[in-house]
Amino acid sequence: MAIAHEIKHARRAVALTGAGISAESGIGTFRGEDGLWSKYDPALVASIESFREDPREFWKFAREIGWAFLHAQLNAAHQALAELERLKRLDCLITQNIDGLHQRAGSLRVIEIHGNVERVSCTAYGASYATVEILDDLMQEDLP
Repeated sequence: MAIAHEIKHARRAVALTGAGISAESGIGTFRGEDGLWSKYDPALVASIESFREDPREFWKFAREIGWAFLHAQLNAAHQALAELERLKRLDCLITQNIDGLHQRAGSLRVIEIHGNVERVSCTAYGASYATVEILDDLMQEDLP
């Protein structure tokens, strides 16, 4: 109840979220014993340098995790934060998550530190695409 009191009486409130908030939605964390980085080397799949050198490693990673992220379901925490914003009790939400669940829950003022899995930008021309379109094509590809 202490946090509710603080939010109610705060002049301004900002929420900061990370992987834990989406764990209940079935999205694994990146770090930790069973995290994605225990299966993938982030140096090979999560840096612009490695992407430019060999984009196939990134696309294999994206193909495997992409559908899970895009089809994850909202949980009560995402919905509660969106409701706090709607009630003008939360000014902004800052997230490390890339899953887009805060926006799907209705949060409008979201700052995404690491981007969003729902959008892909071309590194050469800057064009933006819906990830689902790219994943459809990737599912057809036979990546080595």
